[in-house]
This record gives sequence, structure tokens and C-alpha cells, in this order.
Amino acid sequence: MTLPRQIDIVRSHVEDALAKGGTAVVGGLESVQERFVEPVILTDVPETSSAVCEETFGPTVVVNKVRDLDEAVERANGTSYGLGASIFTKSRSRGRALAERLNNGMVSVNSVLGFAGIPSLPFGGIGESGFGRIHGADGLREFSRPKAVTVEKFKAPLNLMSLERSERDMKISAAMLKFMHGR
Repeated sequence: MTLPRQIDIVRSHVEDALAKGGTAVVGGLESVQERFVEPVILTDVPETSSAVCEETFGPTVVVNKVRDLDEAVERANGTSYGLGASIFTKSRSRGRALAERLNNGMVSVNSVLGFAGIPSLPFGGIGESGFGRIHGADGLREFSRPKAVTVEKFKAPLNLMSLERSERDMKISAAMLKFMHGR
């Protein structure tokens, strides 16, 4: 585990899934050790379980049956998190279309974490997973702070960008607005 406190989160997610009727088909609560976690595969886990609704960041996966792809997309988009996803399909175009429907920051089609291996692609999520980006131009922007500065080089024909406007400038401005917008 990358962080010691994450072990407690993994444990609580597995406990919650099992307490709400889920089944551990690989591993289980005994997989959560003091310093590491062995893989856990859970099935039939209710959508209200923390293992489904929250980010676990551990070697656990929930596999639930769905009626069709529409329900799969609905469930995947049904949380406030949206980091990454993987889609496996025989049709790349179908995978691409499905990827476009998912509300998350990254999707790999016919690969696990394929997006992570391409340094030019931004890596990051949306919603509660929207901590920022790394990689690519968007990742570089995360390390910068945009700032716009303008310095007046000459007096404008109409002084409309300050609080001190002449009566002449206001009359011309009103006439222009009326001409442009009919008001």
C-alpha cells in the first residue's frame, strides 16, 4: 500500500461490502494485512456500498452484473468520483463510443491503464477525483499560474475602461450601443 492509512480504508470498504450482502470470490477480509493487502474480488455488492461509491485505492475490484451497456454506464457515472476506466470489447469503435459516455478523466479501451503509459496524455480525474493533472500540456499547466497584465500604451479615443469617463465619451458610447443593439 502506498500509504499506511489506506489499509484501514481498504479494510472498511471490504467489511462494508460483505456486511451489505456482497461475496468475496477471491480473498476477503483476511487479505487485509497490517502492511499489505492481497487481491480481493467482490461480487453482488450493493451500489450503496463504500466499495462501489468511494475510491478504495487498493487491490480490490467489484464485479456486478448489469442488464446492458446503458445500465453499466449509468452505474459507472452514478458516483461523485471519476478517475479512470477500462473498457474491453471486440469493436474499437464501440469501445470509443462507450468511452465518450463515461464521466471520468481517462479511459483505456482494450487495455488496463493504457493512458498512464502515454506521457503526452493528461492523467487525472473529474468530480471528487479531480485533484489535478499530470502528463501532457494539461499536466504542465498544473505547475503554473496564469496571469494577465496589460499596460496602457496610449490614450484610447474613448475612455471607457476607467471610472472617470467624460460626458462626451458617455454620449458617444450610448449612441454606439443604441446603433449596435437598438436600445
